[in-house]
Amino acid sequence: MRTTFHPFLPNGFSGDPVLWVDLLDEGHSVMIDLGELTSIPARKLLRVSRVVVTHTHMDHFIGFDHLLRLALGRESELVVSGPPGFLEQVGGKVAGYTWNLIQNYPVQLIAEEIDGDKVRSTRFTGANRMRPTPIEERRFTGTLHAHRAYTIHADLFDHGIPVLGVVLNETEHLSVNKDRLERMGLEAGPWLADLKNAVRRCSPDDTEVDVTLAGGAVHRRRLGEVAEEILFRTPGQKIGYLTDIGYTEENVKKAVKLAHGVDLLVCEAAFLHDDEALAAQRGHLTARQAGELARACKASKLAPFHFSPRYVGRHQELLDEAAEAFGGPVIEMPRGPC
Repeated sequence: MRTTFHPFLPNGFSGDPVLWVDLLDEGHSVMIDLGELTSIPARKLLRVSRVVVTHTHMDHFIGFDHLLRLALGRESELVVSGPPGFLEQVGGKVAGYTWNLIQNYPVQLIAEEIDGDKVRSTRFTGANRMRPTPIEERRFTGTLHAHRAYTIHADLFDHGIPVLGVVLNETEHLSVNKDRLERMGLEAGPWLADLKNAVRRCSPDDTEVDVTLAGGAVHRRRLGEVAEEILFRTPGQKIGYLTDIGYTEENVKKAVKLAHGVDLLVCEAAFLHDDEALAAQRGHLTARQAGELARACKASKLAPFHFSPRYVGRHQELLDEAAEAFGGPVIEMPRGPC
């Protein structure tokens, strides 16, 4: 089955935290955390429309300037979300540069912070010389962003400072039955993406859509008739991302609620359990705790990451420890598309 979410860890197990998720058929990407970004080609970073920064420790936020620089000439909006205090921190980054020649650039940056039951936002544009313009705050009930094809959910965890945990949820997975497509005398093509979009928008069944016949001719058909015949409709993918949270009772309780039933849990495993005391002191998880957390969340797969540099050459030990505690598939995520 073709999946909508294609997640990658560009910096591998122990580099700066960055989860880049390519969204097939949607023309854009989502990122969680902004560590070092130089390993991601510029053409791919230009696809990024939304970023969630879990917190602004340097290894999670150093890539902000790199992404903003690329976005200066882009007309589409870039939204960057973070925990309480994030607006001040983004504002400080932006204010650190001189913008007297920016007014003809199309850049549109929106920064937003989750604080309790509210989301506060600020807009920066080239036309306004990157001066912050407040946006009316909105209520936060757990959903940070709702797109027609996916939603982004978040909650605040304790790392000595507020840290965001994040879940990406595909609203519905739509795939094409190729055998039925051929039996109907239809040919695959861009029209299938338009068909899926019409279904996701809940367009009426009698809506007429263009279909491509075998041989290339284009005909009009009723949406309901075509969709019922060739589309499989199944629950969407669910990806969880947890890092820098510490194994406390409250953090575990929140994690299980937020990430329950995820298909893939991308979770820090910073230390071996022999170093549990050090992990607790620094507000991180051990590999065993990551596995236990994934099991408690009933995750289908676990992708450990954010390994401490002290374990260079010992990554297999961390993976094995996480796998034993999880009792399910532990995977090494790719660093980029093949």
